[in-house]
Amino acid sequence: MSDEDWTAADPAAMEADEEATRIDAAAGIPEPRQTSSSFASSILLPVIIGGIVLLGAFWWAAGQLGLF
Repeated sequence: MSDEDWTAADPAAMEADEEATRIDAAAGIPEPRQTSSSFASSILLPVIIGGIVLLGAFWWAAGQLGLF
């Protein structure tokens, strides 16, 4: 996620964000923890695995249709 504070540009959004923070604190809801996954493990690896699965499925389907 980006580190920029997009609520600072809009005063209404900033007030709503501060109110939500107060409500969360009063209810005892902790701040969400920051994930530290890398681009490779969160994007690249699933795309490669999905590609391999799709290639296998197409190869199997082509074999069922007698295309090779």
